[in-house]
Amino acid sequence: MSDKEPTKKTLYVNGVIVGEVEATGDIQKDMELARDFLKSKGLHKEVTMTQAMFRQALSFSTTAAYIHKRDLLKAPTNGLSVVPFVVNSAFSIELYLKTLLNLHGVAARGHSLLNLYDALPEEARGAVFDAAKRHAHEYQVKVSTQEEFRGFVAELDTAFVEWRYCYETGHAGIINIWPTILVMKAAHEACKKLGAT
Repeated sequence: MSDKEPTKKTLYVNGVIVGEVEATGDIQKDMELARDFLKSKGLHKEVTMTQAMFRQALSFSTTAAYIHKRDLLKAPTNGLSVVPFVVNSAFSIELYLKTLLNLHGVAARGHSLLNLYDALPEEARGAVFDAAKRHAHEYQVKVSTQEEFRGFVAELDTAFVEWRYCYETGHAGIINIWPTILVMKAAHEACKKLGAT
């Protein structure tokens, strides 16, 4: 046995300290203690599958945005950041589209962005397109029809699969950064509008 005082972990909710729990050194046990503490204070909220999907999509799009801002907007561009930008962008779009499908009771699998987009009910496709039209000017992208926007999705269709392991094949498809960001933004906004948060 050690004479050391038990250590405590500080718990935060939305950046605000809400209490402390004992740190046991067992990560799983510490998580259970934290969850129990938050439940006892009425601060623990269950997350639905749709909310979890949306949050994970948001985490990948946030990472892509960070890479874009830090490494791809300035000269010289950091070429090593292109692959993580594309992979994070494409995966976030995939998860946003799967979130939209989940909102409509459709379970989706696979990485084809075009298949996922085409599987969206008209309401969801319309919400994505409306968001794209609203935000296109922010990214110097012109989009006037749903078919034109679908073309941006088609350009990204297999980007996640191709770009993850492009070192194996030595090549990957061409990605246009601004339309990619627009697709991410539009899918994000549609998820919010249709209740994924």
